[in-house]
Amino acid sequence: MLIGAVVNFAAVFKTSPAFNSEVRAESVFGGWRVPNAAAHYDRSEYMLELGYTYLFEIGTTYDPVTGEPGIISIEELDARAHKAQDLIKQSLRLDPANASGWVYLAQAQGRISEIEAMRNSLERSWELAPNNVQLAPLRLQLVMQIYQTSMHAPEQVVALSDQEIASARQDVLILREQSPRYLESLIPESDPVRALLDDLGHANSSS
Repeated sequence: MLIGAVVNFAAVFKTSPAFNSEVRAESVFGGWRVPNAAAHYDRSEYMLELGYTYLFEIGTTYDPVTGEPGIISIEELDARAHKAQDLIKQSLRLDPANASGWVYLAQAQGRISEIEAMRNSLERSWELAPNNVQLAPLRLQLVMQIYQTSMHAPEQVVALSDQEIASARQDVLILREQSPRYLESLIPESDPVRALLDDLGHANSSS
């Protein structure tokens, strides 16, 4: 029993992240966390969470000495968005049926202006979870990004496909039924997307 205990301890010791760099994963702020090993966690979920961190901490940087927040460079913003995209893609290779992962991937792709890739990811999320009230606001924000004027070309409006309009209409209906106040705050009546989707949504709900 003593020999068995020593062998087990040695195995655990050898594979611990403090002594084995191969089981570490870099964090968004440059340190490392223990990645999900198959026996202890869902690696797809871990990669998704890490990518999500890069995505939503994308506008923040910290002084390594004081810990105070500071201004982040455009180059670093771009690097974080690409890192988020890579991590989320790794997650989706392991779990391609994760509708939330496809929305986060679309958000990362939108940050780096990969619009066609963003639209493909958004479409995949709609296919997997067409009636998801949690994802509906995120997807409608992406629809607004597609439709509305861009920062670099104020005169340009990107046309939405019939399928995108139909899917976004369904998200509008879900929010109207379950969270109407949130829908109002998400898409004001003066917004051109609201004019497009709201009328269609009313038409659908009355049919």
